[in-house]
Amino acid sequence: MDPIDIPSPKKKNPCGKFIGTGQKQIIINLYKDIVNQQPENPDSPRLKYKEMLLKISKATGIGQRTVQTTLAEYKNKGTVTSPNKKKNRPTIIEKVDDFDKNAIRQKIHSFWLNREVPTIAKMLTAINEDETLPDLKR
Repeated sequence: MDPIDIPSPKKKNPCGKFIGTGQKQIIINLYKDIVNQQPENPDSPRLKYKEMLLKISKATGIGQRTVQTTLAEYKNKGTVTSPNKKKNRPTIIEKVDDFDKNAIRQKIHSFWLNREVPTIAKMLTAINEDETLPDLKR
């Protein structure tokens, strides 16, 4: 028996999910392949850009708009990039432990003992001047 080439079912990219550099490279390779397959003769019919986007979208399972933005990025920059990952920045709760909390509380109480109203600006300057406490931003 002859082996029959059965194409695997296309996996559609879920809505809202980003595509990485590998998938973007597939889009670009398909685009280049379609452009190269089109005849050089100016009299013969050529695929319109929208039709080409639709064809690439159906072949890859990625949305037309994503294909369009990927090709635009490639044409402008010459390369494609994957989306930036979110940076995990420590929150104020993760920065300050119990010892630091008590030290900050003592600073605030000292304001009241000096008969001053502890404003945020005053507290931040007092906390940031102390070397033992972490630097805080507004």
